[in-house]
Amino acid sequence: MRTPPAPKSSWGGERERKVVLSLRQMESSTGAAVGAFPPAPAAIGPVRTERQARDWSLVLDAMRIGHAVRQHDAGLFLVVQPGDARAALDAIASYEKENRDWPPRRARERLPFRASPIAALVFAALLVFHGTLGRTGAFAALTARGASVSHLVLAGEPWRAVTALTLHADGPHVLGNVLAGTLFVTALERRLGPGRAVFYTLGAGTLGNLANALWHRAGHASVGASTAVFAAVGLLVATQLTADRVVASTASRLARTAPVVGGLALLGVLGASPHADLLAHLFGLVAGVVVGLPVARLDRATGRGVQVAYGLASTALVAGSWALALR
Repeated sequence: MRTPPAPKSSWGGERERKVVLSLRQMESSTGAAVGAFPPAPAAIGPVRTERQARDWSLVLDAMRIGHAVRQHDAGLFLVVQPGDARAALDAIASYEKENRDWPPRRARERLPFRASPIAALVFAALLVFHGTLGRTGAFAALTARGASVSHLVLAGEPWRAVTALTLHADGPHVLGNVLAGTLFVTALERRLGPGRAVFYTLGAGTLGNLANALWHRAGHASVGASTAVFAAVGLLVATQLTADRVVASTASRLARTAPVVGGLALLGVLGASPHADLLAHLFGLVAGVVVGLPVARLDRATGRGVQVAYGLASTALVAGSWALALR
């Protein structure tokens, strides 16, 4: 415990009378010290910041303890009558103890998986596939067999909902999807693992194409991985909502709806270009959320073998769909 240094003459012309109060509890809990200034009021401090001085002053106001805040060479001090010193210190110590961990820190999500190059490799394969089709001249033939043509999908060729995800109209189309897909699916891998992230992105993207075919019924054809890209966004939204439920009681309404707002904002920014299939993007986003909510809550498989199995299932789904398309 230490006594504040001697004040300037503005505190009084009499010789300072040093007073040191033995208040170990106050010193350990708040770091404050108590001294005496002429004409003998007790000084509590020094206070670290003006905000803390204001808070302590409000505490003393609530306890109906008369006081004043004074500036000194050593800092800010709260000055009370000697008879009120113990009550003032006890009130401040109690306030500091109750508010030591306030506001509470929001729980941070601990991502269960490390970053993986799998998503980048998958989308790089799409880029290579598109370049190979262009060099071999097979683009038109494979597009005729693999595009998601709504009436053909509904007439018994549902595999087109898968094959269309691997086809692109031109270089900028495939490049945009490769960049965006790598970004979002890599983020999803941190939550689901590489095998599960790719599998559920593919599955939700396929559901998005099926929903798009059901909506249009006839006369609509589409190609591109963007439906799967927005499915990955929807999966991220769903997994974020699930992660946030732990702190739902303390989070603001805005914080709880932020993932949904973010997903819709990405849909508007990335999915509404003049040549984009906006409905396919929307259906992909919705399918990702619908698939992602139960997946995040129920599918907690984390083993390496499980991830490999999901990856093999994704490969089989794409290869099998193309086998049906080319038969």
